[in-house]
Amino acid sequence: MNRLQNNAFTAGIDPGGLTNDYEIKILVCYILEKIKRHMTFSEINYILQSEGLANYFEYAEAISELLSSGHIVDISQGEGEQRFRLSDLGVKTARTFEKNIPLSVREKSMRAAEEYYLRQRIEKENQVKIEKVSDGYRLSLCISDIGSDLLNLSLFVPTEKECEQIKKRFLCDPTIFYRGIIALVTGDEHTVHTILQETLEE
Repeated sequence: MNRLQNNAFTAGIDPGGLTNDYEIKILVCYILEKIKRHMTFSEINYILQSEGLANYFEYAEAISELLSSGHIVDISQGEGEQRFRLSDLGVKTARTFEKNIPLSVREKSMRAAEEYYLRQRIEKENQVKIEKVSDGYRLSLCISDIGSDLLNLSLFVPTEKECEQIKKRFLCDPTIFYRGIIALVTGDEHTVHTILQETLEE
């Protein structure tokens, strides 16, 4: 393998990440076993890439080989994105060989998975809508609840970049927006000060 090919298969891997296809296949089985839910190709890939645990091309090859060997099963039936579950062989592999994967890699994969599904839940419960208007953008933020929404707010924002910054901040912690707005309109200066301090310390 020449240097260009080698770089293609190691790009994006952080120190301590996996470069051995055998370990990557075990890690995929481990993630599916620990998460205990069917996962799409992109969901597993996000977990690996967000922590720099494995290269995309190596991951894609590992998935292909795991399908061929019967360790995982594609349950999408050709409809939409591939979605995988572990076979009995895959479960056995995950449980038998998980300690072949460094503890730091296992911990990072679980942390990334928790963050991913938490973000999915937050985005489902809290909506952000960005609309182009004649002189900028209209940004709508909504915190859903049983019955009436806790928050339904529209803002004018000059640029799309600022919209994305607000969206990212809002989805990281929607409750801080709610607390902040309530504190501002009720004149609760102590809470406003506390929120500002918390924001600056992040």
